[in-house]
Amino acid sequence: MIIETIHSDRMKDHLIAQFADKPVIYAELDALGAELDLLRQAFTDLREKRWIDTGEGMQLNGIGTIVGRPRQIDNAIQVEFFGFQEQDNTQTFGIGRFRGDTETWLMSTTVADDLYRKILWLKVYKDTARATADDIMHSVAAIFDVEHVTMQELGNAKIMLGIGARLSANDLHFLQAVNLFIRGGGVGIEATEMYDYKQYFGFLGQPNARTFGEGIFADLLDIMGVI
Repeated sequence: MIIETIHSDRMKDHLIAQFADKPVIYAELDALGAELDLLRQAFTDLREKRWIDTGEGMQLNGIGTIVGRPRQIDNAIQVEFFGFQEQDNTQTFGIGRFRGDTETWLMSTTVADDLYRKILWLKVYKDTARATADDIMHSVAAIFDVEHVTMQELGNAKIMLGIGARLSANDLHFLQAVNLFIRGGGVGIEATEMYDYKQYFGFLGQPNARTFGEGIFADLLDIMGVI
């Protein structure tokens, strides 16, 4: 970390002419100024780095303690083992190894600062939201990092969500572990589908919709416990 010599230079500028360029006085001012600069930097860090957008490392960890969202996400990543085609995140013969009886298929991960900031903001938003339709769509868009989310009311406190992105099995496991979706009490997610917003199959008048042979059909997601 580079500390600017602000106080030392300022004190030298205020010396009267007879003390200008005196090495002993300059050395004393440099020593005192360095301590004042460190103190100034500490106060600046207290003011500016105890915030989600500017904090780093331990500062973010402290914010995570306050809002109740630690940096380590348990059971967030699915480990690749030997498996079959219909199973998520599996490998074939010669690539994937067999999973031992005592091995777990999910492991924890510690996220870096950039992702942790996003998670902390989502936790704050979840704690302060009123679970309106806009709140639900905003949380889904932010967590999946997509621009396009649709929501359809099905009646009897049921809704269907559409997510304009393709998600991997690890994406879903991570999001389930983070658990920052917003959903009103008693509101059920009847179904959730993912689709490629740029080339999905659809009908005339729908943005970016494609016809037969060009558009890609949406897929239903099994995200029970995720949302």
